[in-house]
Amino acid sequence: MNYKLRTNKAFTLIELVVAIAILVMMISFASVIFKVSINTYRTATANTEIMQKLRAITDQLNADFKGVRRSFPGKARHILSGLIRSDSIAFLANGDFQSTGQPFGRTVVGNVASIFYGLADPPMAAPKDKILVRRQKILTFDSSLPFLDPNNPLGVDEEYCTWSLSEWGVRPPAPNIWLQKPVIDSNDPRDLVMYMAKGVDDFAIQFARWDPFFGNYTWWPDNQQISGLGPQPLQPVNANAIKFTFTLYDSKGIIKNGRLFTHIIYLRD
Repeated sequence: MNYKLRTNKAFTLIELVVAIAILVMMISFASVIFKVSINTYRTATANTEIMQKLRAITDQLNADFKGVRRSFPGKARHILSGLIRSDSIAFLANGDFQSTGQPFGRTVVGNVASIFYGLADPPMAAPKDKILVRRQKILTFDSSLPFLDPNNPLGVDEEYCTWSLSEWGVRPPAPNIWLQKPVIDSNDPRDLVMYMAKGVDDFAIQFARWDPFFGNYTWWPDNQQISGLGPQPLQPVNANAIKFTFTLYDSKGIIKNGRLFTHIIYLRD
């Protein structure tokens, strides 16, 4: 009797194989679900990072162009390398500006500033390492600040310019000075104040220009129109609206091709 009870309670070889097979299948399904969950989380985190960059860039663009001085034409430069754009723009704007840093131990304030947007050098950096720069130069009459080089008022690292608005109107900076792309040094606090966003590539700037042939507005210039094109004036005649197109990448390169965005700013008459 005892022998029969012992044999009835044991597992057969077939039952054992079936149980192991079911266990392997459950582990496989669990690993797939876990992997999908991790990838979904990483993608969501990357998208959140990209959207935070987008919000910071567009909010700052809107704030700066809200006070753009149309009577003082800005400048724009369009550069095409292969199929990748690396445009830049500089203009004067009204606003309540103050220096981010403390040049010579004090905060510089002013109501007019020269604003620059463009990608920092070096241009051959990986897309996720490229840096969008916002360079701010506050026009100030503060006599306690050192007077800058009158021939190169924007060629220094400080956040101010000792030119008056009237001087600017008489002899604005040369385009190669105004549109000069800075090299960002992460160890220099004067460079970090220009740091707008990292992971910005294919930065293109286009203007709404009236096309008399078609009788409508078109976005200018496109990639085919850039060849041989020098610095262009930012004037009411060709800048009723400005379109910024750029690709944003996350810091870890999870979204390999990045995400393309377009932001249009309509200028006041």
